[in-house]
Amino acid sequence: MKVCLIKRGKITHVGFKAEVMGEVDNYSVCNKRWDIKDKVSIGETSEVTCKRCQKILSKIDENDCVTLK
Repeated sequence: MKVCLIKRGKITHVGFKAEVMGEVDNYSVCNKRWDIKDKVSIGETSEVTCKRCQKILSKIDENDCVTLK
């Protein structure tokens, strides 16, 4: 499955786009942080190296959705 990847240092996270105060940014699903130095790309779920992101990916339902709390 294709996902948004955010490479931060040596770790690759799953990302999502969000509009905050009129500005669209990419955030990682595990800690919702974003930095201008992060490299954002599209890739496969097998490329994710963050253990917290992998755990969240394992909770994907039949509609390819995950509820973030």
